[in-house]
Amino acid sequence: MHSPDDIWYAIANTTVLLSPQRRLETFGHTVINYHLISEKMDSANETRVREGRVHAEKPQVLTPAYFENLLLEGFGKEAEQYVDWLRIHIKDLAFLKYGIRFRKEESRESTFSEKPDVIGARVKSWVEERGEPLTAVIMGVDDAWEICLLKFVTDLIRKAMPEHVEDLRNRKLLGNVSGIPRAVLEEIEEDFRRVKDVSSMKALGAKLRSYGIFEQFEDRFYSLVRRVAR
Repeated sequence: MHSPDDIWYAIANTTVLLSPQRRLETFGHTVINYHLISEKMDSANETRVREGRVHAEKPQVLTPAYFENLLLEGFGKEAEQYVDWLRIHIKDLAFLKYGIRFRKEESRESTFSEKPDVIGARVKSWVEERGEPLTAVIMGVDDAWEICLLKFVTDLIRKAMPEHVEDLRNRKLLGNVSGIPRAVLEEIEEDFRRVKDVSSMKALGAKLRSYGIFEQFEDRFYSLVRRVAR
């Protein structure tokens, strides 16, 4: 486990040599390829290159209740005043949740007997020649490379978020219907259509409760329960 100093050191020493030329998708899944370059800790003048993929799920619009629960779960009573303020101003705000996954089976690594800056320049040139719009080249710290990768992804999300919000607004998906964002209503409608068995039905019920909107769909949900249970 990394100490706080290790984490801050990794963050401070994360450098993006080449950013993806395309931003994260607003309405779909995005796969980012990465080459993460680091100097090996136990060998002089040896460089490790890790290659893999980051899977970014489409940003999910949160209901006010879902976001409030996240705050209260993390901070308890200390967040209650802020949550009260949110209830008043929530119509003017948009909260998005981003799902990020790294798959170990998709990663590989190579070692080179050259300095990191030399390897970094070479990999960057190679990616540019191939014209890969969703590939990044990153310089980081060897023993905390996953922190470096997470720092890169966080910056990528932060850069894309204003455009995601604008895209959602343009499609009128952030407007509220009875206090529920339109994007959430569309998501719930799709979930109702996809229910085929008890497992998917339970998942829908859990989502409705976590979103704080179970009461609005209670009659419809129990009607679904009776149909699936037959």
